[in-house]
Amino acid sequence: MPRRNSGPRLWLRPGEVAKDGGTERLAQWHIKDDGNVRRPVGCFARDVRGLKGAAKAEAVAYNEAEEAKAAQALAGYITAKHTPSVQKGRGAGEVAVVDVLLMWGERVVQKRVEDLRAEDAKAGIVHAKPPIYEGRATRCMARLLQLGEFWQGKTLADVDGDSCDEYVDWRCGHAWKSARPKETGNAARTVTPQGARRELEDMRAAVNWHRGRGYCREVVEVALPAKGKPKEYHLDRPDAARLLLGMWRKRAVMTVRKDSPTRAGEVVSSRKRPHRHLCRFVLLGIYTGTRAGAIATASFEKLPGRSWLDLETGTFHRLAVGQAATNKRQPPVRIPDRLIAHIRRWKRLGVSKDYVVEFNGEPVEKVNKGFAVALADAGLKGSPHMLRHTCATWLLQRGVKSWDAANFLGMSEKVLLEVYGHWAADYQVGIAGGRKKRSLPPPELHDAFSVHYHRDKDLRIAAANRDARLKRLGLPHRSLATLAKAA
Repeated sequence: MPRRNSGPRLWLRPGEVAKDGGTERLAQWHIKDDGNVRRPVGCFARDVRGLKGAAKAEAVAYNEAEEAKAAQALAGYITAKHTPSVQKGRGAGEVAVVDVLLMWGERVVQKRVEDLRAEDAKAGIVHAKPPIYEGRATRCMARLLQLGEFWQGKTLADVDGDSCDEYVDWRCGHAWKSARPKETGNAARTVTPQGARRELEDMRAAVNWHRGRGYCREVVEVALPAKGKPKEYHLDRPDAARLLLGMWRKRAVMTVRKDSPTRAGEVVSSRKRPHRHLCRFVLLGIYTGTRAGAIATASFEKLPGRSWLDLETGTFHRLAVGQAATNKRQPPVRIPDRLIAHIRRWKRLGVSKDYVVEFNGEPVEKVNKGFAVALADAGLKGSPHMLRHTCATWLLQRGVKSWDAANFLGMSEKVLLEVYGHWAADYQVGIAGGRKKRSLPPPELHDAFSVHYHRDKDLRIAAANRDARLKRLGLPHRSLATLAKAA
């Protein structure tokens, strides 16, 4: 039986160790293809075994960046190897699925990156490391490569519910590419049906774009697996306070060097505060209900491919500059007064120089890992998206009108009521009756996130309590005004 062709793929050539134990040659990425093709791509990988602390983190970051460059080189190799047909009006059986994925990746994903690069060059923006939009494009191209591995040799006529189910079953048997079970000692996590669904969503977008351009005359439906059960985790005010306090106090740990005469190998706490930038992320997420991606890209200037904050008007423009609006609504939102004061202070003190959420002076791209550690330290469960759930829940609990809350969050009123309606203060009051609880000040007099604070009411109550206490003790009421008159 002939051996099945593996197609173009990446291969990491192992490094070589010198006789004295040093590294003689780094591991290098190669493109391997059928026909004994092996081509180096100029990307390398460092050996992280034996490294600890900052040295290991630096080596891991270097390896991830080099692997991303190698993936882009593989995508370019595949594109150059095969040029899809541009004949229009063909039937589904005449169009290869791989051709559709290649055309969409080249004309939509990569073109978008080139446009943003041109806008950055025009504005004179120089990035110290690859910008966020390049990372997103790299991940999208990696998903297309996974799709092409399964759909290679198939046409659009083969795309139906059964074949899509087969893809999900095939994909769920794969481990995450970032899994390192030999180095970490943990079992490798496998792809979930929701991860396969995300890849099929890219395929559906590519197929619809291909048909919209007139290359295929037939309608092809990409069947997606069912959505997972929604996780409605949200934070109560005590939980949010505990989470923020843990993030603020979190200290990095380090191991004392082996050459220390007294404390060699001891694990101690350092002065570094690795989670303080997450405090700003959490506050912006809770008080604006913005998705994690828009918070990570938020800057103080109007830059291409980034959301931005106007500190003069107190407005958060959540839709990235130059990006077209999608079903994920991202309308501008007015930042609550209690939060805009903090953001202006962060900017004035240099805590946030160019971007709202910065780590070591650079903007963050994703906070999933750090946020998960902070949640575990606080004894909570969830993800960064829970901040949006928290904002929606708090608004309805405070009695904000559903239309105002939906417009503030950037979602339809129908979705808001379906998902969060049971948290509304007046939910089924006409049937179950009202609940006896302490009355809260109406949100019109302050922002909707204020639960106990009401300036005028608090001052009146404090003055009345003071007068009653002085009268009970038989003491005269004295103030600076009365003392001035007496003098």
